[in-house]
Amino acid sequence: MFATQVVRPVFYKNPMNMKKKVLRFGIPEGALQAQTQKLFTVAGYNFRIQEVLDLVSIDDQEISCILARPREIASYTATGFLDAGITTQDAYLDIKANLLEVCDLNFTRDNWGRARVVVAVPERSPIKKLQDLKGKKILTRLPGIAKEFLRKNHISAKILISESSTESKIPAVADAAIELTRTGTTLKLHNLRILQSVMETSAVLVATKQGLQDKWKKEKIENLAMLLRGASLAQTYSGIMLHVPKLTLQKTLAILPALKKPTITSLQENSLLDVFTVVLKKELRVLLPQLKKLGCTDIVEFSLNKVVL
Repeated sequence: MFATQVVRPVFYKNPMNMKKKVLRFGIPEGALQAQTQKLFTVAGYNFRIQEVLDLVSIDDQEISCILARPREIASYTATGFLDAGITTQDAYLDIKANLLEVCDLNFTRDNWGRARVVVAVPERSPIKKLQDLKGKKILTRLPGIAKEFLRKNHISAKILISESSTESKIPAVADAAIELTRTGTTLKLHNLRILQSVMETSAVLVATKQGLQDKWKKEKIENLAMLLRGASLAQTYSGIMLHVPKLTLQKTLAILPALKKPTITSLQENSLLDVFTVVLKKELRVLLPQLKKLGCTDIVEFSLNKVVL
């Protein structure tokens, strides 16, 4: 059961007038809130969250937003109270909500990128393999996922439910934890090691099959997903422009990633070509020195607002 929460739909300026088409959309509060707000802003919306009042304002009167926890959004969408919303894969799978993923937004907690649900045990624990969990106590915030994982692996263990992070409670409360992690750093700080990964997870835009049967809502949801996904991709990519000597063009292209193919333009300087492409930000620290060694010059990196594939 979920904790009681006051839900305040925002954009029904006249609640009695339901003739106007409105998409009821869930916005996640808490750890996903900042990234969600940034995506809507980058996507071109005037978007603001008033935390004190639990209100969300957006300059699209065809979208009415509520602020809720990811698990609540999954539940509200599955039951038809919401038409769509942003939740996480682990949240809706944990409560077995029958939802369709419209797009993966590729962020979790306070970071861009995916996280993992893992089984973790103390560094010095005698538990070395999954079967060693039989008869043990496992602490988790994801009891549904934990139960299904243990069932699939034919392991009988006692599941203890935690309302907060579990790392500091192992081994005092339980023998192992099934917990979310992105880099594993927090686990290491608590002298825990990963026994096995259970699944990957990130923020996703979800809807129901029934909700997508409405032509207007389907188009509205898909257009919103395209804009938010484009804004999400832009967080992990950068655009770069550079001058490339014609003699080293093929070697440059061999190391230069691109979503499709780089754009190449001739310059007045006959020995040089102007090349434009899009690369992952994390690749630039390796890529830029390599480009300099190949004689590339005037390398300019610039931010992107959206990457729509």
